[in-house]
Amino acid sequence: MQIVTIKLIKKVIRPIIELFVVFGISYRSLDIMIKEIYVSISSKKFGKRGRIANNSRISVATGISRREVRKIKSRLLSNLNSQSYSVSPLSKVIKIWINDYQYIDPKNQPKKLDYKNTKNSFYDLIKKARINATPNSALQEFKRLGLVKINEDEKICLIQNEVINDSNEEIFHARLSSHLNKSQ
Repeated sequence: MQIVTIKLIKKVIRPIIELFVVFGISYRSLDIMIKEIYVSISSKKFGKRGRIANNSRISVATGISRREVRKIKSRLLSNLNSQSYSVSPLSKVIKIWINDYQYIDPKNQPKKLDYKNTKNSFYDLIKKARINATPNSALQEFKRLGLVKINEDEKICLIQNEVINDSNEEIFHARLSSHLNKSQ
């Protein structure tokens, strides 16, 4: 592929990736979505006599292994909703925070956590989630996304229990639509 082509592709993709980063959509989720799109398009484009292309042909065209093509194609053909996308590693942390008895209070609400030095602290929560981030980096990202606040007692409070919720998903849709309209 020529350098000019690569530069153009990067120019088109960059604003979309920026939105994904701003809204906490992980690379892993993007990877799943892109593979589904590749398989879907290749199935239709490279099939013979109006039929869906076979897995080997799709694999050669896309670079996705035949085994993975088979799984993706099966999911697409059965009209199942696309694979559940992990929005970000922070989703894993939130899931533990709102479901693990160590991190919920008697009213089943997420506990307000000390950063460190106490049992079941935010530090412990991040370690338990086993995400590839330091507790401080995770806290900064939680704050950037508006998912937590630090109260007057210096406790970390979960204020939103999902990374992309109804309110910011509408903003995401609006920004993505705006970008798509500009590129047409």
